[in-house]
Amino acid sequence: MIRYYKKEDIDEIAKIIAEDWKIAYKGIIDEEYLGILDYKENAERIRKKYQEQKSIVYVDKEIKGYCRFKESEEEGKKIGEIQALYVKYNQRGKGIGRILAKEAMKILKERGYKEVIIWCLKENLKARGFYEKIEGKLYKERYIEIGQKEYEEVCYIYKL
Repeated sequence: MIRYYKKEDIDEIAKIIAEDWKIAYKGIIDEEYLGILDYKENAERIRKKYQEQKSIVYVDKEIKGYCRFKESEEEGKKIGEIQALYVKYNQRGKGIGRILAKEAMKILKERGYKEVIIWCLKENLKARGFYEKIEGKLYKERYIEIGQKEYEEVCYIYKL
């Protein structure tokens, strides 16, 4: 079942995100940074933005996936953006990520958006493969800072 997240989901979501970062970004993001990731800090950030964030979860007895999306602006035009897409690591490959991404895109389309973007680290080949598999087209690149280091990101665009 997919539903909007609730306040009582926040700790579980934060744990999924922290676990995913530590596994998915091993060898990509600085090990020292990954080592100090704390789900409690992430949970506090999510709590502070609870009212303004648009996020959905995939639930099957427990939360197995999380997707945060927003209305954004890209090169002067309004566009939808999936900011975060996480699936419990041991639940990957079961279609949960695809279901969450498609539901977020459906919601954004219903709000009048014709395009959606998703950014990911350029070296995260598993995520890139997934975004291409769900028909994303490489759109552009940029650098972002995580911890004290810069990393290259790529952006995928989806026509709705």
